[in-house]
Amino acid sequence: MEWREIDAKWQRVWRENETFKASQGSKPKFFLTVAYPYVSGPMHVGHARTYTVPDIIARYKRMCGFNVLFPMAFHFTGTPLVGAATRVQNRDPEFLEMLTGVFGVKKDEISNFEDPQYFGNYFARESDLSYKKGMQLLGYSIDWNREFTTIDDTYNKFIEWQYRKLMDMDLVSKGAHPVKWCPGCQNPVTDHDLLEGEGVKIVEYSLLKFRLGDYVLPAATLRPETIFGVTNLWLNPEVDYVAAQVDDEKWIVSKEAVKKLRNQGFEVGEVNEIDEPIIGRNVDAPIIHRKIPVLPAEFVDPANASGVVYSVPSHAPYDYVALRELQQNPDDLHAYGIDSEAVLAIEPISLIDLSGYGESPAIDVVKREGISDQKDARLEEATNEVYRKEFSRGMVLDWVPNYGGMSVSAAKDEVHRDLLDSGEGSLMYEFSEKPVTCRCGTRCMVKVVEDQWFLNYSNSDWKEKARACLANMQLIPPETRGQFEYTIGWLEDWPCTRRVGMGTPAPWDPSWIIESLSDSTIYMIYYTISHILRNIDPEKLTDEIFDFVFLGLGDVADLSESSCIDEDKLKQMRSEVEYWYPLDYRLSANELISNHLTFHIFHHVALFPFKMWPKGIVSFGMALLKGSKMSSSKGNIIPINEATKEYGADVVRLYLASGVDPWQDFDWRPEEAKAMVRHLERFYNQALEIIDLPNTGRPELDLPDRWMLSRLQGHIKSVSDALESFETREASQHAFFLMMRDLRRYLERSKDSESRNWTLKRVLDRWIRMLAPFAPHVSEEIWHQMGQEGLVVTAEWPEVEDNLVDEVAEFVEEYLEGLRKDLRKIFQVMDIERPERVCFYVAEDWKWKAYHLALRHVRKGKVEMGELIQEGRKELPDIAPDKLANFFKGAVKELRNVSEDRMDLISDEEIDELSILREESEFIQKRLDVGEVDVFEADDPDRYDPQGRAGHSIPFKPAIYVK
Repeated sequence: MEWREIDAKWQRVWRENETFKASQGSKPKFFLTVAYPYVSGPMHVGHARTYTVPDIIARYKRMCGFNVLFPMAFHFTGTPLVGAATRVQNRDPEFLEMLTGVFGVKKDEISNFEDPQYFGNYFARESDLSYKKGMQLLGYSIDWNREFTTIDDTYNKFIEWQYRKLMDMDLVSKGAHPVKWCPGCQNPVTDHDLLEGEGVKIVEYSLLKFRLGDYVLPAATLRPETIFGVTNLWLNPEVDYVAAQVDDEKWIVSKEAVKKLRNQGFEVGEVNEIDEPIIGRNVDAPIIHRKIPVLPAEFVDPANASGVVYSVPSHAPYDYVALRELQQNPDDLHAYGIDSEAVLAIEPISLIDLSGYGESPAIDVVKREGISDQKDARLEEATNEVYRKEFSRGMVLDWVPNYGGMSVSAAKDEVHRDLLDSGEGSLMYEFSEKPVTCRCGTRCMVKVVEDQWFLNYSNSDWKEKARACLANMQLIPPETRGQFEYTIGWLEDWPCTRRVGMGTPAPWDPSWIIESLSDSTIYMIYYTISHILRNIDPEKLTDEIFDFVFLGLGDVADLSESSCIDEDKLKQMRSEVEYWYPLDYRLSANELISNHLTFHIFHHVALFPFKMWPKGIVSFGMALLKGSKMSSSKGNIIPINEATKEYGADVVRLYLASGVDPWQDFDWRPEEAKAMVRHLERFYNQALEIIDLPNTGRPELDLPDRWMLSRLQGHIKSVSDALESFETREASQHAFFLMMRDLRRYLERSKDSESRNWTLKRVLDRWIRMLAPFAPHVSEEIWHQMGQEGLVVTAEWPEVEDNLVDEVAEFVEEYLEGLRKDLRKIFQVMDIERPERVCFYVAEDWKWKAYHLALRHVRKGKVEMGELIQEGRKELPDIAPDKLANFFKGAVKELRNVSEDRMDLISDEEIDELSILREESEFIQKRLDVGEVDVFEADDPDRYDPQGRAGHSIPFKPAIYVK
């Protein structure tokens, strides 16, 4: 198949007909958006996974009669483009090789990419690898009339309006806060600015000041309340520590810590080498003021916090393992002049009670896991387990002065405050995970910025409004609600400006630029008017204009006169907002719940009334390529132009939709994509064969016809229900694969007849419409070949036809399929390829009466066999009690495996098993290649039953004899 020709043909038709241009109308509206892309690299199949899902939903809703707006724009702001351009300016060899070798940029054009705006335009629109061309190659039903970039002058005016409003609400403030900082860009960075480290948090360490003469050894910990269980201090013997003048004290820290301290507001003066050994000496512990030794430990990371750690072996697995190693290898201590007996005498000190563990939870976990080496990777998870559980439900033991009886979480905060108040401690910030790397290639660090602008997400009133919005939102998958609630709870002040990058200057201080996650919170509403703003002078867009357009404030005639914007245009923009808003669904990556998606909620509730708050959010999983995360910046991708060229747009779409549900991680496997090509080709050829069949009026339908049409109704319902919940995998399975399976079975079961032709054509008509959201190009082609009027993408979505739902036909076919499987097992056990004869024995009349009696008891719930047998003896007095009891046991066992729907059917419908088997015996004979098939009643005196099998029959479970 020349899929690219079919793709191009119908994309041209949609484009020429402006099929997806959205305008106000009388239909109910459906407005969904998906995160607009950062354009610092090409569009690849990982991005296609993100954008295909909303396109499927948009197409489905359009066919359901909704007026759908599915727009797209491009995110230029922030540092990703600046970082990429900087790497070109620096002639980063790895990056240049990726641009020329992987992305096809000509070497003589490389200098153009030093301009970040050129870089962005190239991958947004110009290149064959660009997002716009990739989305067009996949046939997305986007209204390109509303396209914009986040550095357009009109968009800048929109952002200025938003931030002046937030400033007026006292939701923006200036202060000193820790931020992720790129030393290369000299700029705060957020997740979208990073090559590595997305989602990494900044954590606050307590620095406890252990004193050695004139020196301070500041030990970093997340658990300051554990100081009461300290047994020693750890330094890494392989690390060079230095003595640094910090404020008015001399601190001993790792070399790596000095730069961090300078960036975090400490006054760091002279830094010198240490000319005397520290390991082996005793230091004075803060708060408890007890002497403890300094011991060597290789697990101490000099790049983490201060590079100094104190030891609490009862409650820290790393500490316990390191101490035990020293105690088991006393010779290692002699080099430091440490008394091994003194170390052997160290015993863990328990200070926290934790239910489910002994006195020392850390020791319990280490022993349970069999950990014996401080380099064992399992120590990290062991530490997480102990810390997590102690923090959530641990209680400080009563012997601990001042803090005994407190919860660990409360004691932690109390001890931290007391350390700061007494001067025995300080604080330091560090990343929760490493590495964190800027897109310019520089390793990031935590920096306390003194004059940064922040969004006050810590504001309690703002949080409550965000929670109120969340409570009324549809979240998909529902499990993400907890993530959103958690994020709203912990979210503190967020740095919303930076000095470097592209974007909107902060309206109160143009030397700052609004950062990229902060300028993308409510742009969904901008889509409603972006096509109109394109023809308006940006300088005319005052805050009063946006107040009217978005909030309905002000007099339109006065505004038109003062702004020189045509009154009709102002009214049109206001009307667009009122028609399309609120946003029905926002779709984005699951990893953005911790920032962008939650910010989206915060900003809507701050700026707009309740009726305009967003209604739903869908969160996606990650896209992988053979098990590794796809990344344009690392070249680990399959570009869309290559994928569509090799497989065709519909194969890519179907494969992306059918693998896993959107919120699960998707792994692209080329061999599976190739298999999808074969599936789609078989479908297309089958459709053409059906189209070539002669047309006919509706004839009398046979059992297979009724079954196929009934199955079709089930698939229509399943696809519709799944798409309403964004379950694209479930929907595509029914719309394509399960329909293909049922069609194959129908073609095997049905006879060449008018009823078959009529059924196939009716099925194809509904099937094509049902498949159109997933594979629109091939569906359009088949729709056209069928001679249908108009486009399938605007045809009506198929509805379930209740008159074609035939539960009896489905039951009978399921029954026959079960028999076929049973026979194949028998043939296999008997090692028979072609049986001479198969005999079925259908249960006699008394068994049917007993079966329905058993059915009534099973439907009630728990079956009391004594009561059932007693009732059976009354209704069937002629049947021997033991024979009746044995039958009931078998019948109840069978019925417990029957669904409620099937039990309803068996109760309500008279299904003649004998007639079914006699009518279908010829099919069974041909399907299983049997010489002869006979059907008998189990009590037929003339039956052929050489092995006495008839007595084993149960209704819908005939006894079988095979010769």
